[in-house]
Amino acid sequence: MDEKTVTFIRAAQGGDQRAFHHLVAQYDGKVMALVLQLLGNKEDAEDIYQEVFLKVWRNLGSYEFKSDFYTWLYRITTNTCYSYRSGRQRHHLANISLEEGYHDVYTDTAPDDNDQRQGILTAVDELPPKQRTVFVLRYYQDHKIKDIAVLLGLTTGTVKRYLHRATLKLRKDLAAYA
Repeated sequence: MDEKTVTFIRAAQGGDQRAFHHLVAQYDGKVMALVLQLLGNKEDAEDIYQEVFLKVWRNLGSYEFKSDFYTWLYRITTNTCYSYRSGRQRHHLANISLEEGYHDVYTDTAPDDNDQRQGILTAVDELPPKQRTVFVLRYYQDHKIKDIAVLLGLTTGTVKRYLHRATLKLRKDLAAYA
């Protein structure tokens, strides 16, 4: 972490809103990209993006420089997304009817590109949260496995296991498009 970032963090910890805005400007693109990829919905992503930075502002005093600020911020982001997805899924399942949940998986025509793209997005969206996060960080944001481990506070072996399970599930779920 560079000295300028450390200076902004310390100033923001002291209540300096301008310093905090500098931090937001420095990381907002990365946070929005991650939230959008984890949630798959622009409107939800915008709400969660705001919630992430509210949490960062409220908890900035507890940041102790033991890890990189980017790592700390990513943990807040992924945890906020997990909480949101978990709550949304419980709400959706409580309100779904049998008719809504039924759809015919057999079709006479091959899926077109748009159907294929939507199938991929849906398959990624249906991965368990930790597998999805690891998959998105690796293949959408091009992070290295060791960096993902640091960002999420996991071992590299755990990251590899989540990535392997996600890949197997996606292969199975997307076999119709092969």
